[in-house]
Amino acid sequence: MAPLKILQFCAVDMTADVLLRPLIESLKAEGHEVDVACAYGDRTDRLRDEGWVIHTLPIDRKFSPKRNLQTIQELVRLLRREKYDAIHVHTPVAAALGRVAARIARTPHILYTAHGFYFHERMGRIAYELVFWLEKSLAALATDWLLLQSEEDYSLAKTRHFKEDERLMHLGNGIDLNRFYPTEKHISPEHLKFLFVGRLVQEKGILDLLQAFDELTKRYPNATLTIAGELMTSERDQETAKQVEAHLAKNPQIHYAGFVRDTPSLFAAHDVFLLPSYREGLPRSILEAMASGLPVIATDIRGCREEVTDGETGFLVPVGRPEALTLAMRWFIEHPEQCYSFGQRGREVVEEKFDETKILSRQLHLFAQISSREVG
Repeated sequence: MAPLKILQFCAVDMTADVLLRPLIESLKAEGHEVDVACAYGDRTDRLRDEGWVIHTLPIDRKFSPKRNLQTIQELVRLLRREKYDAIHVHTPVAAALGRVAARIARTPHILYTAHGFYFHERMGRIAYELVFWLEKSLAALATDWLLLQSEEDYSLAKTRHFKEDERLMHLGNGIDLNRFYPTEKHISPEHLKFLFVGRLVQEKGILDLLQAFDELTKRYPNATLTIAGELMTSERDQETAKQVEAHLAKNPQIHYAGFVRDTPSLFAAHDVFLLPSYREGLPRSILEAMASGLPVIATDIRGCREEVTDGETGFLVPVGRPEALTLAMRWFIEHPEQCYSFGQRGREVVEEKFDETKILSRQLHLFAQISSREVG
C-alpha cells in the first residue's frame, strides 16, 4: 500500500482537534501524510507544537460570496502546490468550498463526511429546497466518496440518488470506550446536576435550555446546570453570546466552565446530560454522556433520535420548546432512581453500536482502497 498525501479541510481548528484527531492520528499511524487546512484559531499554535502541519485560510462559517471566493482561490493554490492525493472535507461551508476548489485543482480523490446535512425539517420550504439542491449537486459533480454519519442522512442520500450506491458509505459515529465509562456516584434529587457540552451558538438550543432551567429553579432552587463550551466569536454568534452571559449573571445555579479538555471527569461529576439542538449529525457529546452512564435529554431531531431511545436511555423533546425541557428535567428530579437505570442502558447501547474503533476501521479501509488504486 502506497502512502497517501491527504488534506483534512474544515472551517475551524476546534473541529480538527476535537472531532478529527482520532482519524488524523490513525491515518498517520498507517503511514499516510496528513495535513490540515482551516481558519486560524485558538488551537492552531498548540496543534503545530504537537507536530501537525496546519495551513490557515480565510474561512467563514457562513456563505459570503466575496470571502468564499477568496477561500476557494487560496485553497486551489494550496492543493496545486502540495499535490495532495486526496482531500477530505468536513462541516457545511468548508465542505462546499473545499469540493469546488478540489475539482478546480483536479485533486484525484474528494471525500466528504456529512456530519449532518445542513438542510433540516425546521427550514422554510424555499431554503430547504435550495440547500438540498446544493448538497445533491455537489455530491454528483464534486464528490468521489460521500460518507454519512447519520443513518437518516444515508437513507435520504441513497433514495434521492446523491451518488451511486458503491460511492455512499454509512459511516456512523463512535467514541473511545476506554476513555468514557460510568462511575459510582450518590445522586441527591434536590441537588441534581445537569450538564450541557457544546458550542454556545443558537442552533445548539442553548437559549432554550437556559430559559428552561430558569423555570426549573423556581421550583427546585438547588438544582445546578453546568455549561461547558466556547462562546463563539464570529459575528453571527454575538447576540447569542450576550444572552448567554445575561443568564449566567442572573442565575447563580448556572455555572460556566468554558472549554473543558478533561470531558470524562466532567461527565463523571454530573447526573443528567442535555443537548437541545436544532440540527445535528450524529452528536458525539451524547455518545460520551451515554458511555459515562448519564441519561440524556435531547431534541427529537435527525441524529439525536438515532442515539437516544425515548423512555429508555433518556427523553426526546420537541425542538424549540423550553417548557418540554423543564418537564424532562423535573422528571429526573422526581424520579432520581431512574438516572442509574437509564444511564446503564445508555452505556450498553454505546458498546453495541458506537465503538470508535469500528468507525475508524471503515475509514482506514477506504483510504487503503484508494491507496492501492482498487477504486478510481
